[in-house]
Amino acid sequence: MDLDALIDIMKNTGFLTDSRVESAIRKVPRDNFVPDSLKNRAYENEPIHLMEKQTISQPSVVSRMTEWLDLKEGQKVLEIGSGSGWQSAILAKIVGNGKIFTVERHSKLASFAKKNLEKLGIKNVKIILGDGRLGLPTESPFDRIMITAACREVPQALLDQLSLGGLLIAPVGEDIQSLILLRKTPEGIVEIKSQKGYVFVPLV
Repeated sequence: MDLDALIDIMKNTGFLTDSRVESAIRKVPRDNFVPDSLKNRAYENEPIHLMEKQTISQPSVVSRMTEWLDLKEGQKVLEIGSGSGWQSAILAKIVGNGKIFTVERHSKLASFAKKNLEKLGIKNVKIILGDGRLGLPTESPFDRIMITAACREVPQALLDQLSLGGLLIAPVGEDIQSLILLRKTPEGIVEIKSQKGYVFVPLV
Protein backbone atom coordinates (compact mmCIF):
# COMPACT_ATOMS: atom_id res chain seq x y z
CA MET A 1 0.00 0.00 0.00
CA ASP A 2 1.21 3.51 -0.75
CA LEU A 3 0.58 6.92 0.83
CA ASP A 4 -2.35 7.81 -1.45
CA ALA A 5 -4.12 4.54 -0.60
CA LEU A 6 -3.54 5.13 3.12
CA ILE A 7 -4.90 8.71 2.87
CA ASP A 8 -8.00 7.35 1.05
CA ILE A 9 -8.62 4.79 3.82
CA MET A 10 -8.28 7.44 6.55
CA LYS A 11 -10.66 9.79 4.72
CA ASN A 12 -13.22 7.08 3.97
CA THR A 13 -13.30 5.99 7.63
CA GLY A 14 -13.66 9.58 8.88
CA PHE A 15 -10.25 9.74 10.59
CA LEU A 16 -8.87 12.40 8.24
CA THR A 17 -11.06 15.44 7.59
CA ASP A 18 -8.66 18.40 7.90
CA SER A 19 -6.72 19.49 4.82
CA ARG A 20 -3.89 20.94 6.95
CA VAL A 21 -3.40 17.59 8.68
CA GLU A 22 -3.47 15.79 5.32
CA SER A 23 -0.87 18.19 3.93
CA ALA A 24 1.40 17.62 6.96
CA ILE A 25 1.09 13.82 6.64
CA ARG A 26 2.02 14.08 2.96
CA LYS A 27 5.07 16.21 3.77
CA VAL A 28 6.56 13.77 6.30
CA PRO A 29 6.67 10.31 4.66
CA ARG A 30 6.03 7.62 7.28
CA ASP A 31 8.61 5.31 5.68
CA ASN A 32 11.24 7.77 6.90
CA PHE A 33 10.24 6.97 10.51
CA VAL A 34 10.11 3.17 10.58
CA PRO A 35 13.04 0.73 10.93
CA ASP A 36 14.59 -0.29 7.59
CA SER A 37 13.36 -3.86 7.96
CA LEU A 38 9.73 -2.66 8.11
CA LYS A 39 9.73 0.02 5.39
CA ASN A 40 7.53 -2.19 3.20
CA ARG A 41 4.80 -1.84 5.87
CA ALA A 42 5.11 1.93 6.34
CA TYR A 43 1.79 2.76 4.67
CA GLU A 44 -0.37 0.13 6.31
CA ASN A 45 -2.95 1.64 8.65
CA GLU A 46 -1.42 -0.24 11.57
CA PRO A 47 0.95 0.51 14.45
CA ILE A 48 4.52 -0.62 13.77
CA HIS A 49 6.89 -1.95 16.42
CA LEU A 50 10.03 0.02 17.17
CA MET A 51 12.85 -0.70 19.61
CA GLU A 52 12.34 -0.76 23.42
CA LYS A 53 8.85 -2.34 23.08
CA GLN A 54 7.50 0.95 21.72
CA THR A 55 5.42 1.51 18.61
CA ILE A 56 4.86 4.12 15.93
CA SER A 57 1.13 4.78 16.23
CA GLN A 58 -1.51 3.77 13.70
CA PRO A 59 -1.83 6.54 11.07
CA SER A 60 -5.58 6.99 11.60
CA VAL A 61 -5.02 7.51 15.35
CA VAL A 62 -2.21 10.01 14.68
CA SER A 63 -4.55 11.87 12.35
CA ARG A 64 -7.43 11.92 14.84
CA MET A 65 -5.27 13.12 17.74
CA THR A 66 -3.71 15.81 15.57
CA GLU A 67 -7.10 17.03 14.32
CA TRP A 68 -8.61 17.15 17.81
CA LEU A 69 -5.71 19.29 19.06
CA ASP A 70 -6.76 22.06 16.64
CA LEU A 71 -3.23 23.37 16.18
CA LYS A 72 -2.51 26.93 15.09
CA GLU A 73 0.47 28.54 13.39
CA GLY A 74 3.13 29.66 15.86
CA GLN A 75 1.97 27.58 18.83
CA LYS A 76 4.22 25.94 21.41
CA VAL A 77 3.44 22.25 21.83
CA LEU A 78 4.59 19.61 24.31
CA GLU A 79 4.52 15.99 23.18
CA ILE A 80 5.02 13.17 25.67
CA GLY A 81 6.59 10.16 23.94
CA SER A 82 8.63 10.96 20.84
CA GLY A 83 8.65 7.44 19.44
CA SER A 84 10.28 7.57 16.00
CA GLY A 85 9.49 11.27 15.56
CA TRP A 86 6.67 10.90 13.03
CA GLN A 87 3.98 12.51 15.17
CA SER A 88 6.43 15.29 16.17
CA ALA A 89 7.15 15.98 12.49
CA ILE A 90 3.43 16.27 11.67
CA LEU A 91 2.89 18.69 14.56
CA ALA A 92 5.96 20.68 13.47
CA LYS A 93 4.64 21.14 9.93
CA ILE A 94 1.27 22.42 11.18
CA VAL A 95 2.58 24.94 13.72
CA GLY A 96 5.02 26.34 11.14
CA ASN A 97 7.20 28.85 12.99
CA GLY A 98 5.97 27.43 16.32
CA LYS A 99 7.96 24.96 18.39
CA ILE A 100 7.51 21.32 19.39
CA PHE A 101 9.13 20.03 22.57
CA THR A 102 8.99 16.25 22.80
CA VAL A 103 10.04 14.17 25.82
CA GLU A 104 11.25 10.58 25.35
CA ARG A 105 12.52 8.27 28.11
CA HIS A 106 14.37 5.77 25.85
CA SER A 107 17.72 7.13 24.65
CA LYS A 108 17.80 4.80 21.60
CA LEU A 109 14.41 6.03 20.46
CA ALA A 110 15.31 9.66 21.11
CA SER A 111 18.39 9.40 18.88
CA PHE A 112 16.41 7.49 16.21
CA ALA A 113 13.75 10.24 16.19
CA LYS A 114 16.42 12.95 16.06
CA LYS A 115 18.06 11.36 13.00
CA ASN A 116 14.71 10.95 11.26
CA LEU A 117 13.80 14.62 11.81
CA GLU A 118 17.25 15.79 10.69
CA LYS A 119 16.97 13.78 7.45
CA LEU A 120 13.84 15.78 6.57
CA GLY A 121 15.37 19.08 7.65
CA ILE A 122 12.80 19.67 10.41
CA LYS A 123 14.32 22.23 12.77
CA ASN A 124 11.45 23.29 15.05
CA VAL A 125 11.38 20.09 17.15
CA LYS A 126 13.48 19.71 20.30
CA ILE A 127 13.81 16.18 21.71
CA ILE A 128 14.43 15.93 25.45
CA LEU A 129 15.48 12.71 27.17
CA GLY A 130 13.49 12.49 30.39
CA ASP A 131 10.38 11.42 32.30
CA GLY A 132 7.33 12.54 30.36
CA ARG A 133 5.09 12.48 33.43
CA LEU A 134 6.99 15.52 34.71
CA GLY A 135 6.54 17.45 31.49
CA LEU A 136 8.93 20.32 30.86
CA PRO A 137 8.29 23.06 33.42
CA THR A 138 11.20 25.20 32.20
CA GLU A 139 9.46 25.74 28.83
CA SER A 140 5.88 25.98 30.09
CA PRO A 141 3.18 27.05 29.59
CA PHE A 142 2.24 25.17 26.42
CA ASP A 143 -0.62 25.98 24.03
CA ARG A 144 -1.13 22.29 23.32
CA ILE A 145 -0.03 19.05 25.01
CA MET A 146 -0.23 15.59 23.42
CA ILE A 147 0.37 12.42 25.41
CA THR A 148 1.09 9.48 23.09
CA ALA A 149 1.06 6.74 25.76
CA ALA A 150 -1.76 5.38 27.91
CA CYS A 151 -2.15 6.83 31.39
CA ARG A 152 -4.55 5.92 34.20
CA GLU A 153 -5.10 9.62 34.71
CA VAL A 154 -3.50 12.70 33.21
CA PRO A 155 -0.49 13.68 35.36
CA GLN A 156 -1.19 16.87 37.31
CA ALA A 157 2.22 18.26 36.33
CA LEU A 158 1.10 18.31 32.69
CA LEU A 159 -2.21 20.01 33.45
CA ASP A 160 -0.25 22.63 35.40
CA GLN A 161 1.94 23.30 32.34
CA LEU A 162 -1.00 23.93 30.00
CA SER A 163 -1.72 27.56 29.16
CA LEU A 164 -5.13 29.09 29.86
CA GLY A 165 -7.39 28.13 26.93
CA GLY A 166 -4.90 25.41 25.98
CA LEU A 167 -5.85 21.87 24.91
CA LEU A 168 -4.45 18.54 26.09
CA ILE A 169 -5.14 15.18 24.45
CA ALA A 170 -4.38 11.80 26.04
CA PRO A 171 -5.42 8.14 25.93
CA VAL A 172 -6.73 7.41 29.43
CA GLY A 173 -7.56 4.00 30.89
CA GLU A 174 -6.17 0.55 31.66
CA ASP A 175 -6.23 -2.16 28.92
CA ILE A 176 -8.39 -0.23 26.47
CA GLN A 177 -8.28 3.55 26.63
CA SER A 178 -10.56 6.46 25.84
CA LEU A 179 -9.09 9.32 23.87
CA ILE A 180 -9.83 12.42 25.94
CA LEU A 181 -9.54 16.08 24.96
CA LEU A 182 -9.30 18.59 27.81
CA ARG A 183 -9.29 22.39 27.85
CA LYS A 184 -7.93 24.59 30.64
CA THR A 185 -10.44 27.33 31.47
CA PRO A 186 -10.52 29.98 34.23
CA GLU A 187 -12.96 27.65 36.06
CA GLY A 188 -10.65 24.64 35.76
CA ILE A 189 -10.12 21.66 33.45
CA VAL A 190 -13.07 20.84 31.17
CA GLU A 191 -13.50 17.69 29.06
CA ILE A 192 -14.33 18.65 25.46
CA LYS A 193 -14.41 15.22 23.79
CA SER A 194 -14.02 11.58 24.71
CA GLN A 195 -14.02 8.48 22.51
CA LYS A 196 -13.56 4.86 23.61
CA GLY A 197 -11.71 2.00 22.00
CA TYR A 198 -8.00 2.86 21.71
CA VAL A 199 -4.95 0.83 22.70
CA PHE A 200 -1.62 2.55 23.43
CA VAL A 201 1.59 1.42 25.09
CA PRO A 202 1.59 2.54 28.74
CA LEU A 203 3.11 5.79 29.99
CA VAL A 204 5.91 4.79 32.38
